[in-house]
Amino acid sequence: MQIPTFILERSQTLYENDVAINLTESGVHPAAISDILSGAELAELAALPLGYGYTDGTPSLRQSVADWYPGAASENVLVAHGSSEANLLTLMALAERGDHVIVVVPNFMQIAGLADSLGIEVTQIALRPSDGWQPDIAALEAAIGPRTKLITLCDPNNPTGTTLTQSSRRALAELSDRTGVWLHVDEIYRGSEIDALDAPTIYGMGKRVIVTGGLAKSFGCPGLRMGWMIGPQALVAEGHRFQDYTSIGTGVVSQFIAGRALREPIRSMLLSRGRHILAAGRQRVAEWLDGRQGWSWVVPQASGMAFLRYDMDVSSESFVEELRRSKGVFVCAGSWFGIEGHIRVGFGVDPHHLESGLVGIDEYLREGRSFN
Repeated sequence: MQIPTFILERSQTLYENDVAINLTESGVHPAAISDILSGAELAELAALPLGYGYTDGTPSLRQSVADWYPGAASENVLVAHGSSEANLLTLMALAERGDHVIVVVPNFMQIAGLADSLGIEVTQIALRPSDGWQPDIAALEAAIGPRTKLITLCDPNNPTGTTLTQSSRRALAELSDRTGVWLHVDEIYRGSEIDALDAPTIYGMGKRVIVTGGLAKSFGCPGLRMGWMIGPQALVAEGHRFQDYTSIGTGVVSQFIAGRALREPIRSMLLSRGRHILAAGRQRVAEWLDGRQGWSWVVPQASGMAFLRYDMDVSSESFVEELRRSKGVFVCAGSWFGIEGHIRVGFGVDPHHLESGLVGIDEYLREGRSFN
């Protein structure tokens, strides 16, 4: 089987634990198990039998996930090994060799690579900063053909951190209903809206709308590897059929902790904690950009990432590689998300870590490496 290298994930795996400063993370600085579980629950976890349990997620976990999506029931929930598996199962359940999917970029790019490896044709439709990174509905409709099965995008967006407007969500759902093409929205950053307390979702706005999500980003629990798909019951059942060939299901320890993390008041506590961290980090990046010539951004509304545009004649891949080698500061290249001339800087990290990283970038720019 031929599959393109997933450059973002491969690069992070190779370097994120060896560099001095890792600013490639896009979510909230991780919470601890003791932030989620009470003393009694920690004791309960310690006594938990390490059997298979419910491989499709305990009924209470699936209900806790559903409770975060207005109109959803536990039967609409597929629990997955991270949102990445949920994305994979969504694609496998909806498209096959010879079909066509539309990927709105910039994007996490997982589905684009998977589709390519599965013999599914991919059309990329670009968002533009001049449009506030909102989708061009006419361009999407024009790209739909007789073999198109799916339109996929991220909201909040990775790597820009912008969110869809309600009118964009309605227009996307209406396009899906009108054309019969499934709409998949990766909402892994839902709940990280920095200036708002609500966490909007497109779920329920159309008959063929599917969302995926998880606990890795806004909840600050990436170590649980807990994700999900929310969709029509028939699609969830089809996803389970494919999941029997992928991970089979998730583990009992992750399910135990995830179930508590999603229940109130812990859910609100974790999301509030995240927003506090993200607001401070975004402010620090804004200060770093203030008055800086040749740099700009569309201010992120959610997530822990700043997608910074630079005006220099150097590829983002070279920029990132030189910065990592010379200063030990690791950021993401715009090309990894389908757009050049940008870097993605994570600001949801420990503030001292962020400060050291920005100092390293300053030193690198002063030395003019790669720009001669």
